[in-house]
Amino acid sequence: MTDTRPEGAEADPEGATPIAARVDDVARNSAVMAIGTFGSRILGFVRAALLTAAIGAAVAADSFTIANTLPTQLFVLINGGLISALLIPQLTKAMLRRDGGQDFSDRLITLCLLVLGGTTLLSIAATPWIIDWLTKDDAGQAFVNLTTFMAYICMPQLFFYGLYAVLGQVLQARGNFLAFAWAPAWANVIQIAGLAWFIWQWGKQPSVEPWTTEMVLVLGVSTTLGIAVQGLSLAWPLWRSGFRYRPRFGWRGVGFRDMSRMTGWTVAALVISQFYGFVSTKVMSPEAVDGPAVAGNAVQALAYSLYILPHSIITTSVVTALFPAMSRAHESGDLAEMRRRVVTGLKSPAVLLLPAVAAFIALGRPMAKTLFWGTRYEPGSGIDEPGSIALVLAIMAVGLLPFGVTALKQRYCFARGDGWMNFWLVALMTVINLIGCGIAYWYSPTEYVVATVAAGATIANIVSAAAFLVVARGQLRGLGMGAVSRLWVRLSVASGVAGVAAWGSSTLVFDPSSSWARHALALVVGGAVLSVVFLVLAKIMKIREVDEVLAPIRRRLPI
Repeated sequence: MTDTRPEGAEADPEGATPIAARVDDVARNSAVMAIGTFGSRILGFVRAALLTAAIGAAVAADSFTIANTLPTQLFVLINGGLISALLIPQLTKAMLRRDGGQDFSDRLITLCLLVLGGTTLLSIAATPWIIDWLTKDDAGQAFVNLTTFMAYICMPQLFFYGLYAVLGQVLQARGNFLAFAWAPAWANVIQIAGLAWFIWQWGKQPSVEPWTTEMVLVLGVSTTLGIAVQGLSLAWPLWRSGFRYRPRFGWRGVGFRDMSRMTGWTVAALVISQFYGFVSTKVMSPEAVDGPAVAGNAVQALAYSLYILPHSIITTSVVTALFPAMSRAHESGDLAEMRRRVVTGLKSPAVLLLPAVAAFIALGRPMAKTLFWGTRYEPGSGIDEPGSIALVLAIMAVGLLPFGVTALKQRYCFARGDGWMNFWLVALMTVINLIGCGIAYWYSPTEYVVATVAAGATIANIVSAAAFLVVARGQLRGLGMGAVSRLWVRLSVASGVAGVAAWGSSTLVFDPSSSWARHALALVVGGAVLSVVFLVLAKIMKIREVDEVLAPIRRRLPI
């Protein structure tokens, strides 16, 4: 191990202050992550566009989506239960130790990597049984075989997602946010290259029957290789930061007892949450691969990729930067500081999230067709993939701000080590989600199954966010929700008016049967109108938070 601290720092309980100061610069860290995430997301949309050009948004896309989503769903269990819930709070405390937390960090990372490796091997062995459960009985053998083969190739992503999370959390604990935010760009570049090769060799393959072993390998291996590079790419910046990892075994007497209590509740919350994820995948899987194309897992995934964009750029950037500061505020018993951080998490993301909601509802169709140009609209045949994506996106968008509040809730609970609170709030959300899945499975028309599942998720986000605010208000002796609510209302009014103006202007440019170019022009026109109207109204209504949130981002834009 190489100690990079100044001489004498080991005897100073404030030895971690330089790192803490950098982590506490919430505006700087959130802007850095936002810009990095934005760049990665742009490449992600290029990848998604090529994916729809390669496999469409119907049956073959459903097969790939189920297989490629499976390691992500399994990883969420480990990430939430062992990594995100534990690494940052524990590393933050460990940095105050005489050795800067090196021994503790090495043991914690070793434990995480062992769990990741073992879970990946078990998941690969169980792949056929998992896919058999996730697909419906009348999906057809060709669909099941293709999905299983693809899942075998995609499953190793589980380990590399975990590696990315572990190394990324260590980097963030040391105040380095840039490498973590930009790492997914490497994955997208490799996957884009694989998709370009696929299209050049075989063109568009929306059906499952023509798929060959070579086609599956090109798509599956390039996808998994991208995730592997994403995880491994963090090793160099971590080395440059001065961290030297050495595998250490033995976890008795090193402070893991408190972690195990937190882990129990967190894993329980993630288990029930991901149970819903598996149920929803099955509910949205195709019933008859040779029937008319209807919205399924692929449509939901494409809508979600749009929906999650403002959340990942704005909310995640803010709450990730707030998380270490909230952990320290709780450790020091500073209630006022914790309250201030939570209120920041409620206000700052809303400034950009609510205009995004208006954009999703008003411009969903031209947005879907422009970004996913391989999607089809064929009047009279029942095929309207851009329309299906737009409908699901609009329903999900209603819950975008509450979804951001639930992300803040999770970080708040982790910072406090309050696994029970996180568990029952997740359980509440999961019950509502499962009710939505039940309604979709038994009562919803086939073409509206995904929309019904999305509606259940939106209601679940709203209820869970409201419950968190009530509880947090009591724990923090007030949240100043009057000021927060007034800000939300004013932003909603400005965004709503801007959204109506954007919808009206875009409909003058295109209709559902218009070409891709007309859809793109409608998106540009509508987006410009929405932005201008919103900013003008924000000035008129004196919403100063708009300028405050945009200022650090503007300073880092290359214009």
